[in-house]
Amino acid sequence: MNIRAVFLSSHKRIYELNQRYGSLLQESLLGRFVYFTSEVSIEEATGLRRRAGLLLFTTAVSDSYFIFLEAGQSWPEEITMLYPQLKTFTGQAVSPVWKLRKTELDFNGPPVIMGILNVTPNSFSDGGRFIEKNHAVEHALTMAEEGAQIIDIGGESTRPGADPVPPGEELNRVVPIIEEIRRYSDVPISIDTYRSKTARAALKAGADIINDISGAQFDRQMAETARLFDCPIIVMHIKGTPKNMQKNPSYADVTAEIYDYFEERISSLNKQKVSKIILDPGIGFGKRTEDNLHILRDLRDFIFLQHPLLIGLSRKSFIGNTLDRNIDERSAGTIAAHLSASLNGASILRVHDVKETLDAIRMQFAILND
Repeated sequence: MNIRAVFLSSHKRIYELNQRYGSLLQESLLGRFVYFTSEVSIEEATGLRRRAGLLLFTTAVSDSYFIFLEAGQSWPEEITMLYPQLKTFTGQAVSPVWKLRKTELDFNGPPVIMGILNVTPNSFSDGGRFIEKNHAVEHALTMAEEGAQIIDIGGESTRPGADPVPPGEELNRVVPIIEEIRRYSDVPISIDTYRSKTARAALKAGADIINDISGAQFDRQMAETARLFDCPIIVMHIKGTPKNMQKNPSYADVTAEIYDYFEERISSLNKQKVSKIILDPGIGFGKRTEDNLHILRDLRDFIFLQHPLLIGLSRKSFIGNTLDRNIDERSAGTIAAHLSASLNGASILRVHDVKETLDAIRMQFAILND
């Protein structure tokens, strides 16, 4: 880690940071960004503070501290040379436009809605509903008509405790459906897989995006696949595998650990000439209920990494645990969490209920931009 942006979203977060790092961040900084770093010596930072309006909050962590730039000041040259991201960071989510196979992916607006199509018998919410090809294609086209800008197709359940399926079975589930969708629609398709062989077959059949729960770690050929097809890849954080990820996961600071993971994945993929990277903190993938809530609260931290953010939380168990609701009673909690993610910088929302989510987001943006 060179530098980490930290958004002081609440009094509780300021308290948590001060407790964890032994710092004395002030309540007056509520709603602002500070930057956690250990790359500049205390002596250097103190000198810069005198010349550039920097506030310095030393920590009990060796050679680490938070810095805050006073309003109206610009970063001194010595700092921006060390941290190029500071030259362009505005506190807003990045908004690239990426060319896809026959369309484009434009992040200059409300969050992109990704409709979920699970062609598996055992997915946690809709397992078995769309395993038959005609039903799956019909549902995909319906979601596109309702406003989904991406259809995410998966042939293996990644619910907690799920066993992997044979690679050939996964291929047989997803490729015919992608080919059939392509007969009727150019809607962008993402292939939800951690296997490069499946990803390549899906991309050849007409998919546009790779959605890899392992962040291109379970299959080392996945990065090469993204490079060869010059396609976006969704890099998710997971602790363990779907089979064991919910067996007592724990974090000292879930946001910081995911942030470090993203930095490593971005660096590794960039070295392999992969640059169209979407980051997914992996809600529910090796996370406790409190971890998922903290990720959503602290989501704005990740926009400093300068890549679009995807949030996938639709109907997940942390909503049920928080509200004491069964899977089919989690729509209101899901939409509330989606609206929070939208406000905090999410670029893509992965959802089951396309029409309802899009209505909520449109209403939110109408209010904010009136």
